[in-house]
Amino acid sequence: MSMNMSRAEKLASRLAGNMKESLGVRLIASEPQAAVAAPGGIPSASPEEGRTRDRLAGHMEIDRIAPDPDQPRKYFSEESIAQLSASLQRTGQLQPIRVRWSEEHGKWIIISGERRYRAALLAGLRTVSCAFTDRPLTESEIRQESLIENLLREDLRPIEAANGYRQIMDLNGWTMQQVAEALNVSKGAVSKALSLLRLPEDVQEQVEQGVISPSSGYEVSRLKDERAQRELAARIVGEGLKRDDAGAAVGKAARPKAKKERAAGVVEAGPTTTRTFAVADARLTITWSRRSVEARDVVLVLEEALAQLRGRGVESDAA
Repeated sequence: MSMNMSRAEKLASRLAGNMKESLGVRLIASEPQAAVAAPGGIPSASPEEGRTRDRLAGHMEIDRIAPDPDQPRKYFSEESIAQLSASLQRTGQLQPIRVRWSEEHGKWIIISGERRYRAALLAGLRTVSCAFTDRPLTESEIRQESLIENLLREDLRPIEAANGYRQIMDLNGWTMQQVAEALNVSKGAVSKALSLLRLPEDVQEQVEQGVISPSSGYEVSRLKDERAQRELAARIVGEGLKRDDAGAAVGKAARPKAKKERAAGVVEAGPTTTRTFAVADARLTITWSRRSVEARDVVLVLEEALAQLRGRGVESDAA
């Protein structure tokens, strides 16, 4: 727990200057108490010495609280919720839920702590302990705070993390490097997560459910066409291929095709989009096997290429 708190504080310091207030850190100090001499002349300590009170903390009726419909995390383990519910009934709520007021919904919307909220509902609690945010938050701040807590949890699913990174990039106009620095994760981890969003939805679901590991999913995403991606995904599941096996299959699929096309002067059929950039004394051309390409697609490709050149684009993890 101490590691998580330390990391959360580090992350908070990297974000907006007012984020500490939204985390409930703006405290009201108690009035200083004069030390009273105990019998024998030994000063005794007051229970109020060094104590602070948080004016943003309190309890709220649970039916006046609602989950954030736009938060990236969608999956919650029923078993984990049941265990936490039993703990709430046995020992009470040890950590508050962070909430913000929404005029649109007429309720307090959860910034972080939806798992605790679900467990409290299951436990039949009428009120829950909350840390209230009493200032307006930008959409970017809301997503950042939600993602921070989720990233501190080991059970955040890979596609959920990727969607969270993408949301923050779109809201702020950030690059992968900026996201990595703000959230205290490696750029390679962000790059690899975002690559999973290039997979067909059915393959993404296999990664999300743990049928295909994120590292193997990354290898599949390197294939250009969806049919090839699905075929390799089917092999990973059916033949039990590991990440290195998947990577070798990707390389094997690409090399003969490229060699044959170079020899015959063949251009790949199907819809493509090409962008050419004049950079210094060089020309850079990028081709996609699809018609629609946005500015963020260009940025993503360039950043992935740079990460690979620096040897950080592909990080090993358990297959």
